[in-house]
Amino acid sequence: MLKIIFYLNIVMLLTVPCTVKAVNVVENISSEGSCAIVGMSAEQCQLIALQRARAAAIEQASGVSVASSTLVTNMALTADFIKTYSKGFIVNEKVQWLPLSQYQKNPSTPPIPEYRVKIIADVRVPEQKIKPIELKAKTNSIVFKSGDKAVIEVRAGREAKIAIFNITADDKVVMVFPNEHDNDNLISKDKKLSFPDKSTKTELIMETLPGHKRDAEAFFISGMDKSYPKNFQDIFMPSEPMSFAAFFKKYSEIADYAEDVILTYEVVSRGDE
Repeated sequence: MLKIIFYLNIVMLLTVPCTVKAVNVVENISSEGSCAIVGMSAEQCQLIALQRARAAAIEQASGVSVASSTLVTNMALTADFIKTYSKGFIVNEKVQWLPLSQYQKNPSTPPIPEYRVKIIADVRVPEQKIKPIELKAKTNSIVFKSGDKAVIEVRAGREAKIAIFNITADDKVVMVFPNEHDNDNLISKDKKLSFPDKSTKTELIMETLPGHKRDAEAFFISGMDKSYPKNFQDIFMPSEPMSFAAFFKKYSEIADYAEDVILTYEVVSRGDE
């Protein structure tokens, strides 16, 4: 969970047959995901199962391979599923939770509750219509403790408009940059963009969700071709959380004219040190 603090007295918390239609949307992809509860809450396990089902749907549409192990014991492993989100965008999904089952490695080990979910998804496969932006990004850490501050550095091979989104542990997506206080998002080949930088009064404070010891999240960094007629602020409301499918449905409108990078990270509660 990312807490965005603006030091202006404002605080803001942040198998069915597939058919293909125009603009590279593959419709009615059926996929399933599962997660056994080991070292995490039931809520976290449910989200991981959903993330795995989404990754499987994207794999069917785009040909990207994803991890397939049934047992997930490390929150960092969810990064594999999150990273597939840049290969294809789920623009619509119907979720059906299947009866709770049990995972058992072998008869000598006790069974573990396992969540299973099925989705029917429409996936938009991007088709780049611009010359490469050569977008690169990194964070100051891949494991944050609650209260730590995140900083993101972005570089590009040519001029582009930059946006930074946060994919949160409660299955939301929010644009953290540009925002109402930091709106200079044009980057050039020789310019490094740091957010937040030293001149801003914005801070990105990392926190786990209430009651969670560890959370896996991601920054989704997008570079849009400078000549594209719209700005990110015309499409997304800064600091306003959106549902997963609603965000990617909007983002798919500009995906052919943008490059993106996904930076996954973990947030660990101070009590879990």
